[in-house]
Amino acid sequence: MGQSSWRAQTLRALEAIDRRGQSKHQAKIDQGHQPGQAVYGIYSHGEFNTVFDKSLTFAHWIDDHYPDIRLFREITPEIVAEFLAEKSQTCQASYVKTMLSALRKLQEGMLAQGWLHEEIVLDEWRVDNQGQPQMPRGAYAFEETQALVAAVSQGSVEYGQALRFILSSGARIDEVFHLRSDKIFVAEKRVELLGKGGKTRKIQVLDAKILSELDRSRRFIYLEKGNERVWKPGLENTVRKACDDLGIERRGIHGFRGSAACELVRIKTELMGLTEAQARRELAMWLGHNPHRTEVTYAYVPKMR
Repeated sequence: MGQSSWRAQTLRALEAIDRRGQSKHQAKIDQGHQPGQAVYGIYSHGEFNTVFDKSLTFAHWIDDHYPDIRLFREITPEIVAEFLAEKSQTCQASYVKTMLSALRKLQEGMLAQGWLHEEIVLDEWRVDNQGQPQMPRGAYAFEETQALVAAVSQGSVEYGQALRFILSSGARIDEVFHLRSDKIFVAEKRVELLGKGGKTRKIQVLDAKILSELDRSRRFIYLEKGNERVWKPGLENTVRKACDDLGIERRGIHGFRGSAACELVRIKTELMGLTEAQARRELAMWLGHNPHRTEVTYAYVPKMR
């Protein structure tokens, strides 16, 4: 895609699924459509224009929040969850429902273009019958994380270690990949992570044992010459296969980040006596989010009852 503008990328994605002028009824027959299923493609000018406009709204939000991201293929499920969580708090449910539908069509076009390795709009995102948007939990259960780490470690000790680091730090996959040995502070039980937009944060890990296991003999823990393009997709594919083999719902790498978030909130509330609001503010900073916009943390940890 080179350095195409958001507008150009959006048009290319939608052109890949442009079926205007064709019969949607015939498409349903050809695709073996069942009630509740989406129909592949865009069949009307109105839908095309709506998806295009909402896709640009999403792209402009990315520009504001993640200025270093310039390509749709760099967007993760976690970023989409953050965007939808924010819109769910600030917009009418009807708008969120339209935006959700548009993003799924945009995703359809990106998949058709081969820009994505997996879906970035999670199936858990729904707008219920009362018009209320429902955010995905986005986290694996504790037993699931243990089973997945064990399965992944059998094939790759390094990938298994990376997942355990995410479970202890809540780091994004890119933050793990670019983790530097001189940014690991074993005595302090802390690491410094390079986040989105070049922002850094120094955080305390949940389990300090993982820091002692990391090979700090070279500058980067995981990044090395020759694996720049294969390491992250390799980890994603390995986790996806492990989920399928174990019969666990796919939640991607971001699911481990969500599990870490759940654990941090549990520790802050149950063991340290913080209120839920206080714990979420600390979680937002721990994850590298704006502490004044804690609603995005609900994409990781459901509201307590």
